[in-house]
Amino acid sequence: MDEIYNPQRIKQADLIVGIPSYNEARTIGFVTKQVARGLKEYFPHQKSVIVNVDNNSPDGTREAFLFSKPEVPLIYISTPQGIKGKGHNFRNLFSLFERLKAKIGIVIDADLRSIEPVWIKDLAEPILSGYEFAAPFYARAKDDATITNQIAYPLVYGLLGMNLRQPIGGEFSFSKKLVDTWISHQWSEYVNQFGIDIFMTATAIFSGAKVCQVNLVRKIHKSSTPNLGPMFVHVVGAFFEIIKSNLDKVKEVTQIKEVPMLGSKNIPEVKNTIPDWSNFERSFKEEFELREDRIEECVSEEIQSKIEEIKQDKIVNIDVDMWMKIVYDFLYSFQKEEDSNSIKALRCLYFGRVASFFREIAPLSPAQSEEKVVEQARYFFKNRDYFLSKYPQ
Repeated sequence: MDEIYNPQRIKQADLIVGIPSYNEARTIGFVTKQVARGLKEYFPHQKSVIVNVDNNSPDGTREAFLFSKPEVPLIYISTPQGIKGKGHNFRNLFSLFERLKAKIGIVIDADLRSIEPVWIKDLAEPILSGYEFAAPFYARAKDDATITNQIAYPLVYGLLGMNLRQPIGGEFSFSKKLVDTWISHQWSEYVNQFGIDIFMTATAIFSGAKVCQVNLVRKIHKSSTPNLGPMFVHVVGAFFEIIKSNLDKVKEVTQIKEVPMLGSKNIPEVKNTIPDWSNFERSFKEEFELREDRIEECVSEEIQSKIEEIKQDKIVNIDVDMWMKIVYDFLYSFQKEEDSNSIKALRCLYFGRVASFFREIAPLSPAQSEEKVVEQARYFFKNRDYFLSKYPQ
């Protein structure tokens, strides 16, 4: 049974800020205080509450959250011991949202080091002005957000027809109407885990919600590299499921919709780095033998022959054209037969694509690297018929 600790017995709230967590004792106190400062400064007349939706963290996350003692009511909710997953936390948050009859919801990652009080203003104001969903936008390092850059953004752009740069960024705001929409859907285990962000974004888009993005300037947080393996499976599995359920709407897309950018006008320069592709290349080679048979079942003969060439080379080279065809081949295969093993096979090739991309952008500036990411998304849209032509008219 979920634990709910509501020391101030809050029964109604207008604005709820949720902080999902698992083992975030080191940073959640700072995040909570920044959120509280934003609520007090910009929304002093709203009934606000900060909610830590946790996975029964053993590191003292609960105590760090509650002992932060901001001037805003706190509620702590935890899944039972052994039940983990960001989606499980969001389910608890949305249920509380409905019980408290809230009007505006915001979610903020618990590991942030760059959050400022103004983020709360920038995220809440779009919902107050009539938007139903606001996704984040921030400048990110060249080696950050590989799942976003290589598959989430290209598919949102290429198939959903939305230029929404950070569809799984972690910081969102939303209306009551969308909470009702999300809760009404059946959630798969992908959504109960790291697939929750893309589920929220894609469902908002497919539902026809009024969507914007908010410039939060810069995101500095704990590296997600240790979780990239399972995270990829959850995000891609959830996204492929949603596309399968909304294929008719995908077919209706004929042009790109530019998503309004709100919030700060400041686009900072990101420190230049040379991405390390060696770990991704190693992961590709380690997994390939395990996944080779499934890969061959999912891709076209053209891609099979190119993969044979890669096997002979010491350096992995998956270019943008090959990657686009790989993703669309796997998406079509998943539409015919949902199979987590196919997602794991695609993950192997994703490791190879990231290694190839990192090698390509190593000599480039952050701005030039960003343009490469955008060019890839445009390529997915330009060649969307490669996927759609697989279906009989």
